[in-house]
Amino acid sequence: MSETPLIAVAVVGVAAILPDAPTATKFWENVKTGQYSISDVDPARWDPELYFDPDPRAPDKSYTKIGGWVREWEWDPASWRLPLPPRVADEMDNVQKWALSCARAALLDYGWPQRPIDTERTAVIVGNAMGGEKQARTSLRVSFPEFIRELDQSRRFKSLPVEAQDAIIAEAQDAMRSHYPVITEDTMPGELANIVAGRVANVLNLRGPNFVCDAACASALAAVSAGVEGLVNGQFDAVLAGGAD
Repeated sequence: MSETPLIAVAVVGVAAILPDAPTATKFWENVKTGQYSISDVDPARWDPELYFDPDPRAPDKSYTKIGGWVREWEWDPASWRLPLPPRVADEMDNVQKWALSCARAALLDYGWPQRPIDTERTAVIVGNAMGGEKQARTSLRVSFPEFIRELDQSRRFKSLPVEAQDAIIAEAQDAMRSHYPVITEDTMPGELANIVAGRVANVLNLRGPNFVCDAACASALAAVSAGVEGLVNGQFDAVLAGGAD
């Protein structure tokens, strides 16, 4: 038998943002009532006309267009009085917003701010395996010169008058810029996966350890496991732990 002593860890607040469930309470209601939350993708998320093909062997396509999609959720940092400039908030990927919103909701569920926490001894550990979606869109904008290079190497494109070539490139560039976000000094910290936990810690003024862990589909469980281990070992007194992906 194991001689390892059992040390109790209390869960004092919970929160969730999931498909058809912007709160943990709503998610539990959905579980009890058997809510079915799988539906067709919103073309604003990704356009089935571009990416769907029923043939599983079709290259660079998805053979399904259904999934569980987060649609309705609360995000109002101004009314929450979070120290987050609007320009910075606009550059944040939804993964960061979800993590921050959930972290705040979990603290509220605990009773914060009326029930205080020791900010010096509170950690933030977030499981995330794939970052968010904003980085992919930024990369498309950055990669536009490579598309131009491929056009320049096309014999048919080269056969066009120079004025026509310039016009096509200008029109394509304007279209790309209108569809994909402008890159600013806040772009990279707003979309990197390894910034998620730091963003939560910074905005909520939590000065214990903060980091992101990646264990693929077990990332959230890994975050909770690391949080429990840190509590048991006395590395911190409280921890916000979970997954955002």
